[in-house]
Amino acid sequence: MSLPTSIYQNWRFSLQCGATPQFSWAGTHTSVVCHVPQPEWPAWWRVSLNILAQIQLQHAGVDDWLRLLRAVPADAFEDSQFDPLHAGLQCLLVSLGLADYPAQTRHEQSGQVHMDNACPYDSVVPVAVQCVAMWLQWGHSALVSGNVRLGKRQLQVWVDVFAGLPAKLPDPEVMAMHHALWVRGISCQWLGGRCTRIGSGESQQVVNSGCLPQGIEDPKGFRIPIYTVTGSVGKTTTARLLYQLLRRSGKRLVFAASDGAWVGDGRVMDGDCIGGATALQLLRRNDVQAAVFEQGRGGMVKQGVPYSHSDVAILLNIQAVHLGLQGINTLEEMADVKAQGLHPARLAVLNADDAQCVRLGALRSADNRVWFSVSGDPETVRSLSLTALGVLGIARNEAGDPLALQIWQAGCCVRSLALDGVAPYHGMLGDKTLEEILAAVAAAWFGPIPLQEWEAGLRSLHLDEQNHLFRTSIHRRGNVVFVLDKAGELASLECLESVVKQIGIREGVVRNAVVFCRSAGEPPERHLESAAHFYQWVDQFICFDRPETYTSSVALPVYSPGSIPILLATELQRLNQLHGQGKPITVADDWTAVEHLLTELVAQFDRQGGKTLVLINQPATLVHALNARIARFVQEFPANVEP
Repeated sequence: MSLPTSIYQNWRFSLQCGATPQFSWAGTHTSVVCHVPQPEWPAWWRVSLNILAQIQLQHAGVDDWLRLLRAVPADAFEDSQFDPLHAGLQCLLVSLGLADYPAQTRHEQSGQVHMDNACPYDSVVPVAVQCVAMWLQWGHSALVSGNVRLGKRQLQVWVDVFAGLPAKLPDPEVMAMHHALWVRGISCQWLGGRCTRIGSGESQQVVNSGCLPQGIEDPKGFRIPIYTVTGSVGKTTTARLLYQLLRRSGKRLVFAASDGAWVGDGRVMDGDCIGGATALQLLRRNDVQAAVFEQGRGGMVKQGVPYSHSDVAILLNIQAVHLGLQGINTLEEMADVKAQGLHPARLAVLNADDAQCVRLGALRSADNRVWFSVSGDPETVRSLSLTALGVLGIARNEAGDPLALQIWQAGCCVRSLALDGVAPYHGMLGDKTLEEILAAVAAAWFGPIPLQEWEAGLRSLHLDEQNHLFRTSIHRRGNVVFVLDKAGELASLECLESVVKQIGIREGVVRNAVVFCRSAGEPPERHLESAAHFYQWVDQFICFDRPETYTSSVALPVYSPGSIPILLATELQRLNQLHGQGKPITVADDWTAVEHLLTELVAQFDRQGGKTLVLINQPATLVHALNARIARFVQEFPANVEP
């Protein structure tokens, strides 16, 4: 059976792993365009009921569904959010014995209908929607033509699919158990038959019955500690620092970030792993005792936060990054999306120097928020500690240099941790890294996993090319220092500039160059902004293309193949003319062309003498294969290039 195409078009089904900004539960999302005008819906509904009553005469299996449909109140159509497809689906699911899980419908002026349903059985909803849509298609045909003749074969196909729906569900006793677990906030996964996985990590159980397991009164017994990190800039760094601190507890941790996933010391996944589906997959392993998850805007919007309870959630900052995408246009809207990661958490760790963090923190009670501040003076930090579970700040000398990390509670400094010898970020410690260390230590200090030897733990933190690739990672090859970074928008680029300048001073470089690309999923003005930023402090430019970016699902129509590097180079040429400069600018068709250009360029620099810093800026973390090629090229680059 195929979906009807005359009254419904542009179908899309997707799984929501957890709460999204639009819907507060895991479940199934359905999106479709309805071509029946709303004024026709009451008559359409009445005719459709008559069609189903005719089917009932030959196929009694629709009895329960028809009874529930007839119970829909006559004034339901007065509700602006009422939808025939949604109402038909809900009645059908209940007739199959499912509990009344939450569901909602949203309409757009374009005719787009969005349906979310918290039914935990993802295989049944798309098929049930098809059954309802076909039935409504017949009803609309009868409304338009005055009658409808259902072909025997067509009707039999529909009846067979309809009759097969119960086989996609557990038996009633197991469904009742699943709903009882759902009500208690205990995760479960139906494995088929009467078999169910309950809980997460090493706390999970697999039962083969419809009976609730022992200990159900305490849902915490079925969970492992979960720490999450979100924000605009610095998520991966903070998550990795927190992961390193918690590893000292001896527990077996799972860690997922935008550059992969690890269990203990072993890497188990490559590429971007911050989506809800990845987190669910990792939590279903029975060999993990705690989890650290990086969370991003895209994952929260598309897949949701994949657990209803967590222990500690860090919100680093809210900056003008990714605005204008997916309907998020202001800092407040972005903060509200990021707050999805805070809602399940027992404790929120928030940046007291960030206005949006302060706004969101004010919505939580004092005993389940912890603040951190890089810039707060001792009195400010002390006062803040009177209105929170705790506050972390920085003690500085008269010159403003950081001396110690301080932990305050109830107006008293309860611990001071020396920062001597603490330089995790590729051998550096700046204010941005301080922010990330403060957040990580706050989560570890107030979280459920006890730690010892804190100062030794801080000194052991390290981020380098082995574990922090494309986060200003440094690769020394003779007289050239390669730096790989994924910064893409102005807030991130400003942090990058500061760090790269520090690296340049430390390494004694005499010139620098940037090799960079941009995505067709971002607007041109953002790319022009990044080109202008690089122009202020870089000596030479190579703008390279990613041919596949123009065919991606998020590509904007303003671009054509090859247009992005030309856009960047044109802006750099304009700035050259404006400032009377002659900074070299080269356009490359792809990364392969860049490899040849860089080999020649480094040879030229070697002839001139002195050290060169080459920044390779590739912001698309999802393009794992390209990142791997870049890393391999840099790692295998000869230490000395012959002219």
